[in-house]
Amino acid sequence: MAKLDSGPPTEMAEWSVAEAVDHLLLSQRLANFRTGTRLVLLGATGSMLAIIIAFYHSVPLVVLLGWAASVLILLAASNFSAARFEKSPATYPALRRHWQQCMALEALRTISWSAITVYLAFFVQGYQVATLAVITMANLFMVLLVHRTAPFAAAFRLSVLGLASAVGMWANYGAESLPAILLLALYLYALGGSVREQDRQLIQWAEAEVDRNEAAGTVRMLLNDYEEHSSDWLWTVDLGGRLLGVSERFGEASGRSQAELEGSPLLDLFLPGEDLDELSHFLQRREPFRNHVVRFPQGEVVNYWELSARPRPDGRTSGVARDVTSDRLIEERVAFMAHFDNLTGLANRYLFNERLRETLETDANARDLALFYLDLDDFKAVNDTRGHQVGDRLLREIGNRLENEVRGRDLVARLGGDEFAILLETRLGAGMLLERAHRFLSVIREPLEIEGQAYRISGSIGIAHRCEDECDAEELMRRADLALFAAKDKGRDTIALYSDAMDRAARERRTIETDLREAVARGELRLHYQPTMDLDTGKVSGYESLLRWYHPTHGIVPPDKFLDVAEETGLIVPIGEWVIRQALAETSRWEGDFRIAINLSPTQVGSPYLADVVSQALHAHEFDPARVEFEITEHVLMQKGTLCASNLDKLRELGVQIALDDFGVGYSSLGYLRSFPFDRIKIDRSFVEGVERENDSQAIISSITRLADALGMATTAEGVETRGQLDMLRKLGCHEAQGYLICAPIMGERFATARSTAATFEDEDSGIIEYRQARDAALSRRQTRVN
Repeated sequence: MAKLDSGPPTEMAEWSVAEAVDHLLLSQRLANFRTGTRLVLLGATGSMLAIIIAFYHSVPLVVLLGWAASVLILLAASNFSAARFEKSPATYPALRRHWQQCMALEALRTISWSAITVYLAFFVQGYQVATLAVITMANLFMVLLVHRTAPFAAAFRLSVLGLASAVGMWANYGAESLPAILLLALYLYALGGSVREQDRQLIQWAEAEVDRNEAAGTVRMLLNDYEEHSSDWLWTVDLGGRLLGVSERFGEASGRSQAELEGSPLLDLFLPGEDLDELSHFLQRREPFRNHVVRFPQGEVVNYWELSARPRPDGRTSGVARDVTSDRLIEERVAFMAHFDNLTGLANRYLFNERLRETLETDANARDLALFYLDLDDFKAVNDTRGHQVGDRLLREIGNRLENEVRGRDLVARLGGDEFAILLETRLGAGMLLERAHRFLSVIREPLEIEGQAYRISGSIGIAHRCEDECDAEELMRRADLALFAAKDKGRDTIALYSDAMDRAARERRTIETDLREAVARGELRLHYQPTMDLDTGKVSGYESLLRWYHPTHGIVPPDKFLDVAEETGLIVPIGEWVIRQALAETSRWEGDFRIAINLSPTQVGSPYLADVVSQALHAHEFDPARVEFEITEHVLMQKGTLCASNLDKLRELGVQIALDDFGVGYSSLGYLRSFPFDRIKIDRSFVEGVERENDSQAIISSITRLADALGMATTAEGVETRGQLDMLRKLGCHEAQGYLICAPIMGERFATARSTAATFEDEDSGIIEYRQARDAALSRRQTRVN
């Protein structure tokens, strides 16, 4: 196909949609015509030889050869013009001239074939009739190759060649040829209709392509704006892996000019190796990839770039790159220093575990050990507000202070993050161990000055004491971990000494796990549903399914009592599969076009069977996938590996919607919205609670709704409990609301009969009153627990 010279960008921007469609149509018609001309070249040559062989005894040879020469000259002219046109850029006027030339040559070729058809009709006899008929029909059907997107040329060829065929049949058979002529007319009509349909589809394609290009231009503008404010660099390569549209920031990162990089192979930027081979494999096979690290030479230094990309429908591949050299070097140093913490110089978890086991197994004089697990309180806030550099200095200083408080034969280790372990050989009693723990906390509390800023930090400590041969290393660590969990559960700056009560609580937790394993089989799990209201219409737009456990001895167990256990033990996967099937089974019997929302846990999203379970449930209950919405939290996106992302992509392919739940709490990185195209953002209830009186909550919600609108995502506010909150959310641009003001979660059977009475918020009927009573009761129970 010819290279189109569309003019400068300013000229393109001034084109109307009709002009752009006309330009694209013309270039595609030419491409299809040239392709068809090449395809019929061999067939046309064979047809001419067949006519010469069949008629050279009946017709003067000079006529046949002269006719064949004229057809060959026309074919050669068409192909020569096409070849010359493809080697040079073409402006739009040149395209039109070339199209007119092609149509003129094709018209002459049609006339030539029609003339020989009429001429030979007066000489045909015997097998010559079949030869001429077959060649004539072949010429008619060739319009589907040469003129499939050129309706006027097709109409000319069909009418002229069809008329010639009809004249030839009438000249030979007179009125007896009328049935054959009518049949020919039907064929001509069918062929013409086929050409018109293909041309109609071409016009629709061109209009859609122009719209897509306009959308792509908007996306490019947004991406350029993103690149200007991001630490990442955007890049694009063609099918050959050559860089296109190199940005200034990409050039700066690579140390080369944009002109030098434009058109150069992307792979040439990096050092050879397995990582580069894998990148080449991705590009050649046009496979999406994420977080692929390659080595980039920067003078005498080797840096590391992390690339992520996805193929585009136009044949190109676009992605982002970032410099991850510092992270990579840290990983290499940690891998090298397998026994010591790189930041503090303390023993790491591996060395600590080995030392503990070795002491218990080999040292007969060290039977009494005390293990202190220490965890800093709210240390993440230091990193978030003051930066990791300050946080690292604090960790180093805390490690030094703890080491100064122990003897040489004792061990202080940093187990990871802000968690430390202290192993003492001692026969001290419980009171002295608590005193020792208070001493550790006191040295941690002492202020630390960094760059003129004083910092104070606290911690929580769990203590486990081993006397004689009471327990082994694993049991001692388990007890210390239980004690630390108990300390942190009491609050900040606290100490807990392991006791049998902690063990009983752990055993109760295991009992919950055991009972939970049988809950599905015994039919103890139930689904409650809470509606979501459209703030524009006031109608119920969907329902969120909420899990409840009807325990035979403990009554209704709320999800916060057993979901953590299910998540930790992996039971959440079969339970989650049951929820999906049950929610679709129940709501498929309800009337109305509503949306059903189902929560997915991080473990469940990582299940390799998730997409199959959803697909089977949708098919079994004939449920429209577009009415199903799966809610995930940012913890799903924080998980490493590609399985979660792959599962989310598979769910999207099924046609279901994906919502980001509890948005606004935790990390709430905007990168999550960039990494996956969510359909909905659910605003966390913590912002809704103060939206009536707190300006910051209003500003946050307003920002979220505007961001969601810009990204084409809907918004739902959770935890709405007052009419004032509802009115403010509507004013701030929120699309939907959910909470006890609208309806408390209730059993599905009650919704199946009460949906007609809960149609709108304004209806003061029995259904809404029942919902408000349930809400008030729940709020009363909550206030009682607080008091």
